[in-house]
Amino acid sequence: MSLNVEHKNAEVQDLAEFSALEQSYLRQMEGVEPLIGYLCLRVPPEYIEASGAIPMRLIPRSGFDVQGSHSIRTDGCSFCRTLPALLQLDYYRGLSAILFGSCCDQMRRVSETLATVQDIPVHLYGAPRSWNQPKDYFQQEMTNAFTKIQIVTGKTPTNGELNEKIRQRNRLKATVIGLRQNGRLPTSMLHQIAASPLPPEPIIDYLARYVRRAPTDIKIRLLLTGSIPGVWELSEFESAGACIVADATCLGDRVFSRVIEENGDAVTALYQGYVGANDCPHRRPNTPLIEYMQKLISERKVGGVIFRSVKYCHPWGLAAERMKKDLQLPILILNDDLTSPAVSNLRTRVGAFIEMLKSNQARR
Repeated sequence: MSLNVEHKNAEVQDLAEFSALEQSYLRQMEGVEPLIGYLCLRVPPEYIEASGAIPMRLIPRSGFDVQGSHSIRTDGCSFCRTLPALLQLDYYRGLSAILFGSCCDQMRRVSETLATVQDIPVHLYGAPRSWNQPKDYFQQEMTNAFTKIQIVTGKTPTNGELNEKIRQRNRLKATVIGLRQNGRLPTSMLHQIAASPLPPEPIIDYLARYVRRAPTDIKIRLLLTGSIPGVWELSEFESAGACIVADATCLGDRVFSRVIEENGDAVTALYQGYVGANDCPHRRPNTPLIEYMQKLISERKVGGVIFRSVKYCHPWGLAAERMKKDLQLPILILNDDLTSPAVSNLRTRVGAFIEMLKSNQARR
């Protein structure tokens, strides 16, 4: 058995172990704290935790059927179209409320749709689309949305409680980034942690025992960027003979990249870290996002880029054009709709791209 196959088998076992840890925690907390679903990197999980709830990030998960829901029009963003179907999964059935933080028009529309078809509160707060808009309005939007969440939880956190949650998350971020920079945390586990309902402490404890290292025979090192990944794309990328060593999607390294100020006004610090400084492709100009990817490419010795966007996600589509010019690496541009029928075409194109990179390496 090759080192790479042994590594992938161990990775699958690690993911199962971590998932069991999450399920055990959720069973233990059932009826103790409400579950709050949230979308987007603009929603600080610290705020949800300090408000006396468990943050449940809404992401593509195994078992959903996007064709089973017709509440979102077919030419809408594929991720938005998955949300009604995702909420039918057992994993999300116990939610007490859903919170969006977004400047995406399709996200706004799907939040309005969910508010009409779900029997729980659904709240959205807006975010700036450019870098020069005043923060006071948008920070008040975020504060107002969390005030509504606190009606559900029955708890309004103090500034000290918020700062303590920030300190805990900062420790987790530092742990994860350290492991990623040393090649000891595969992207599959990164995605699991990024969406985990677990508090930071048990994740940090788990990672302290985590001794997995990247396979020693990696030749093709890739950056993954674009829309939120589905449940099967990552394994297809790496089964083709490459390794995703850097991930600039909103389920990857960006989740852990920004440390929040711990000792001042906590609400202002959370706004600045999650909304004001957010490098989402919706922000114009998208220079901070490009610079972040350039930094990852340099630090992780990346040799190629896979850009994957869900259909009708226009901000990421526009960003792709700039990436071709500024990242100065071979780039594969993919579009899919988060459904498994797209896998055959994706597998063919990814395989050809990685063979091209291998051929380029062999000629050097």
